[in-house]
Amino acid sequence: MKSYNKINIIIIFVLLPLVTCISQTRVIESSSRRVPGWVNSLEKDYIITVGSGNTIPKAQRDALNMVMEDIVNAVAVNVTTESEFYTEATNINNNKNTFLEKFATTTTTAAGPVPYLQGITLSQVEDYYWEKVENRRDGTISYYYHIKYPFSDFELQSLVMDFRMRDRQMNEQLEDILQNIDKINITTVEEIDKKIDELRVLADYFVDARKDRAQLGITRCRRLYESIELVETESSLGKLKYALRLGDNVIHTSRRPQVNSECARISNVDSHDGITTIEYDYDYCYEDPENHIMVRYRFGTVNVQRPFYFDITEEKVSIFVNDPFYFEALTKSENVVDEAKLGITLVSQHEAPFTIEKVVIEWPGHVPVIIDNIDQQFAGKGNHSLELFINQPLDIEKTSTADKRVAMLSGYIEYKSDITGEKKTYRVFNHRYNTDW
Repeated sequence: MKSYNKINIIIIFVLLPLVTCISQTRVIESSSRRVPGWVNSLEKDYIITVGSGNTIPKAQRDALNMVMEDIVNAVAVNVTTESEFYTEATNINNNKNTFLEKFATTTTTAAGPVPYLQGITLSQVEDYYWEKVENRRDGTISYYYHIKYPFSDFELQSLVMDFRMRDRQMNEQLEDILQNIDKINITTVEEIDKKIDELRVLADYFVDARKDRAQLGITRCRRLYESIELVETESSLGKLKYALRLGDNVIHTSRRPQVNSECARISNVDSHDGITTIEYDYDYCYEDPENHIMVRYRFGTVNVQRPFYFDITEEKVSIFVNDPFYFEALTKSENVVDEAKLGITLVSQHEAPFTIEKVVIEWPGHVPVIIDNIDQQFAGKGNHSLELFINQPLDIEKTSTADKRVAMLSGYIEYKSDITGEKKTYRVFNHRYNTDW
C-alpha cells in the first residue's frame, strides 16, 4: 500500500508541470473539430511537420520550410553516406554531424539554385490541420499549421540521383574554370567577369573543400584585373591612342573609360578593334611637363589607371644663338679669303625636329654672304652644331677680328618645322664672332 502511494506521488509530480504548461494555452479555433490521427505522428511515405506563426500564412510558410529541411536532411544523409562528396567533407571537418548540419542549412537557405526544393508547395500537401491558440498568461495569439506531405522512398532516391548529377556537373564546371584561369586564353575583360560570376555561384553552392577552391579561383581572377596594363600605341598632340594589355596579349572590353584632364578638354573617346582613341583640345594648357590625360577603368574591385603625359610644345620650333660665330679660312690670298668654314652653335628651345634652310651674314660695307639650300636637320632640345662652307670671297680687312676689341655682325637664319612645315626666321643683331685671319 505504501509502495502504491509512492508511485502515485511520483506520477503526480511528473505530470504536474506538464498539466500546468498545457493549461497556460487553449485552442480557440481550429480547421476541424477533431485533431486528425496523423498529427504529431509518423507515417511511411509521408513527411509530417508543423509550423508556427502569428498568422495562418506565416505558419503555412514555416511548415513548408520544415518540409524542405526534412527533405534536404534526407537527401544529405543519403548522399554523404556513400559518395565521395562526404569523404572530402569529412577530411576537412572530421565531423559528419557538423557537415550534415552545414549542408542542410546552406541548401535550405539557398533554395533558388536547388531545383528539387522549388516544387514544394501547398498544392502538393495531402492533408493539413491548423489551430489558433491563445496564451492565457499574456493573451498572445499563435497559429500552428500541421502538414501531411507525401514523400516516398522512390522520390527520395530520385532526388539523390538528381543531386548527385547536379553536384557532378557543378564539380566539372569548377574544374574547367580553374584549369582555364590563364591570361593566355583571355581575350576580353568580360571573360574574367563571367568567370568570377560563375565561381561565386559555385562558392555559394559548395559546402566542402570545393568552396575554398572556388573562392581561391575568384582571387586568381581578380589578380588578372590587377595585371591589366594601359599601353600607348600611338599619339600626337591632340590625339592619344592606347590599348589594354594582359601579359603579351591585347584584350578588349565593352566598358567605357573615365577620362579627365586638369587643363585639356576631352572632345571624343572612341574604341575600335581593341584600340581606344581620345581626342582633346589643349588650347588652355600651359607649358608644363605634368600635363596629362588620366584614363581609368573599374574592373570588379580593382582600379586600373594610367596618366598619359603630353607636351604642348612637341610641335613647336624655336631656335636662337648665344655663342660667337667662328670663321676658319680654308684658302686665302693677301686681301681676300676665297673659301671659309663657318661654325654656329644653335640652341633649340623644344624637342621638335627642324631643318636649317638658309643663313645670311652681314658686315657693314660688305656684300651680304648668302648660304642657301643648306637642308641640315636637327631634333631635340638644347645645343646643336651647324657647320657651313662659304665659297663667296670675304674681304679680310672688313671681316677680320684681328686688332679689334669687339667685332659684331648681323644677319638671319631661316628654318622650318619638320612636323608642321611652318617656316620661321631668326634675326641676328650685333652678334659677336671670331676669325682666324
